[in-house]
Amino acid sequence: MAQPSDNLVSVIIPAYNAESYVLEAVRSALAQNYTPIEILLVDDGSTDRTVERVQIAAPKVRIIRQKNAGVAAARNTGLREAQGSYITFLDADDGWFSGKLSAQVRYLQSHPEVGLVFHHWKVWKPDFDGVYRLPQVDSIKPKVEQSVEPDLTGWLYLSLLLDCKVHTSTVMIRREVIDKVGFFDADLVSGEDYDYWLRISRVCEMHKLPETYSFYRRVEGSLSNKPKSINYEYEVISRALLKWGPASPDGRIMPYRHIARRLAGLAFSYGYHHYYQGMPVLALSAFARVLHHDPLSWRAIIYWILSWLRCFRKNP
Repeated sequence: MAQPSDNLVSVIIPAYNAESYVLEAVRSALAQNYTPIEILLVDDGSTDRTVERVQIAAPKVRIIRQKNAGVAAARNTGLREAQGSYITFLDADDGWFSGKLSAQVRYLQSHPEVGLVFHHWKVWKPDFDGVYRLPQVDSIKPKVEQSVEPDLTGWLYLSLLLDCKVHTSTVMIRREVIDKVGFFDADLVSGEDYDYWLRISRVCEMHKLPETYSFYRRVEGSLSNKPKSINYEYEVISRALLKWGPASPDGRIMPYRHIARRLAGLAFSYGYHHYYQGMPVLALSAFARVLHHDPLSWRAIIYWILSWLRCFRKNP
């Protein structure tokens, strides 16, 4: 990694075939009322005009090209090149509202015990005609005082085990925290961000600002909505529990029943989705996992039987 520069904020934007919306993300970063700032667009082997559009419209953006290797690898490339003391991520189909960077830098400077600060975000859906029109900022006015959401402030390992409560485009991280935690796991096709927040939650406090400073574009048919051969969220949590167990760095312990309920819920959702996607083998395995965590789940028993019957019919 490059040597950090005091007060410099590095904005890492991974992009793959994002020509339709990448300029909205870049412009939202350029419009921030904070300096100094560097914006790194990591092009992950795009075959469209993503790079050309940014070069023409935003020549101040530093463009780094790599062969297609996935979003985790693209973020890692950005981390290697970033020179800031504060690191942020902005997905190419998301955007920021003005004031985000200054609010987060100010918070970290006044709270030295905090390694990562994040904030609320707005889910951005298309209008009835399918067009994404930029959300109105008027209804999202930041508060004068820098309060936090108490339930999502502090040592968040246990909270994260129950839900991924952090969105990538909302975070700002101290460089020294990233130096401790390392890079994103590029072997994870999905859930690489969830895994990263869990790892960070083991080394520092994480605080959430209640203001809405970003918007997340919900796209039907995106990678997060497609069937997968691996239940990545389940695997990420299982791996965390295997490595660190149910105890938080501050001494609190998660009751086993809560962990079992969480894992059973993830397995059931995965199985249900793949059952109706016509993948009974994956569904069968998932419902077996549900019964491992919750042997009395009658819904899992029924779907396990239905999945088994579908497998039997496919392979008489």
